[in-house]
Amino acid sequence: MKSVYLAAILAGFGIVVYFYGFNFNNMSETDLVNSVLYWYVPLTFGLYGLAAYRVKKSADENTKSALAHIFSGKDTGLTVLGVLLIVLSGVLGFLLFIIPMSVFKIKSKSYDLSVAVVGSLLWLLGLFVFFQVLWPAL
Repeated sequence: MKSVYLAAILAGFGIVVYFYGFNFNNMSETDLVNSVLYWYVPLTFGLYGLAAYRVKKSADENTKSALAHIFSGKDTGLTVLGVLLIVLSGVLGFLLFIIPMSVFKIKSKSYDLSVAVVGSLLWLLGLFVFFQVLWPAL
């Protein structure tokens, strides 16, 4: 599954490079804004899946929750990721990141896939609210 998440991240970044790097001058502002979904979905899916996969692989049988595991210090990469998320996106961004990871049992067979799907849907809901509520007001 790890390769699926990496492929999704690469696809998301590739689409960003295409739209905003090569095709930028051929698209209107509306087209550029509407193209967000094309790269946003694979990128969030891949990032959530990769993070959940790492939590699943590095957690032991005594791990109770993803939040406790991230800040336990057993996997320094996850701890750094958690701190970076708090610094870059604030507490709200970190909560949106950790909620899908906390809902599912780490030891379940499809933990990483479930987290990736629910996390992507959560961020899609946020994007929908942004486009429906905030974007028209700008």
